Amino acid sequence: MAVPAGEKTNPMGERIALAREADNHVEVIRLIDSLFAEGIYADALSWQYARALFQAARYDQARDSLAAWEEDPEKSTQVKNMLVTIAIQQHNDTEAIRHLIRLRERYPDNPAYPHRLARVFAARNELPAAEGQLALANRLDSLNQGVIAEWAEVLMRLDSPRRALGVLNRGLRQSPDNIGFRRQKAILDYRLQRYEAVVANVDYLMELGDTVPQVVKSMAFARYHTGRPDEAERWIDFLLDRDLWGEDLVYYKALILSDRGEKEVAGAYFREAVQGCLSPNFNPFAFQTGVNLFETGKYAETIRWFRMLSMFSNNLLITFYLAESYYQYYQDKLPALEAFQAFLDQSEAETEAEHREVARYRIRRIREDLHLQ
Repeated sequence: MAVPAGEKTNPMGERIALAREADNHVEVIRLIDSLFAEGIYADALSWQYARALFQAARYDQARDSLAAWEEDPEKSTQVKNMLVTIAIQQHNDTEAIRHLIRLRERYPDNPAYPHRLARVFAARNELPAAEGQLALANRLDSLNQGVIAEWAEVLMRLDSPRRALGVLNRGLRQSPDNIGFRRQKAILDYRLQRYEAVVANVDYLMELGDTVPQVVKSMAFARYHTGRPDEAERWIDFLLDRDLWGEDLVYYKALILSDRGEKEVAGAYFREAVQGCLSPNFNPFAFQTGVNLFETGKYAETIRWFRMLSMFSNNLLITFYLAESYYQYYQDKLPALEAFQAFLDQSEAETEAEHREVARYRIRRIREDLHLQ
């Protein structure tokens, strides 16, 4: 980079120019700060200072320094673009949108500005606004593959899969080997239950060595729906063996096993799938719900509730409250006896000491009653 005229005979100017050339923005800031401290000011220095602050990601200072150049006829576009970047980095979406709208209005034929606006709107989850800007960007440049991919993604999020598929198909006509388009299309085709299209598309991708889990998963499920459960299971196992667990993978594995007649094994997978869908808070919340049912004397509901919960939780107190509910609800005390004994056989925690005392008392009473009978 040539040293600008006026800096060639100025040692400080040469040092600033060399620092700029080496992309040492912190050094540029330090050198100009030393000049400002000596009372040396000039427009050229202020501009270099603002740019260096921006490039060094000192965004608060940069924003203040750049504001002085926002209306400069030669620099305003560059300044606004830098201010947009700062606003996005600082998650000040309103400011980013304000600057981008002005840039879009100033340069209505430039697709970059509606594209950037769309990204800000999408980040704010203002999807209709994002979709409108992406449609505009596509009209201005129909060959921009980034716009096509993002437009399809926003349409999917807007639950408009057929429109998204139309956008992707146009993209694939322009670029048949675009792997990203084909991945999106596979997922879209699956949502639209176009299972044969999913299989064909993913087979093509896999010939290219592409085994992205989400796409392979869609293909596996599509093979199940097209009557090829053995092939589906092979790909489900391929993902599970690589620790790519998902409740939907486990669910389809269960379906395949169940269809094959392996009901017991299928049941374990179904339970795992259900448990995978539950919130981490499900067990404690559900346990307290059951305790509340018990404390309000709704023993039949308590029994149904805790039987369900016992499929998902190893909390021993579920067994205790089932035993108590059996004791209160049934004339036949044998189910209660078995449940109390099962609780005692496993309970060791100090927090369960009182429950163990109750269980021992109940067991003595039941055995005495049985002996009298």
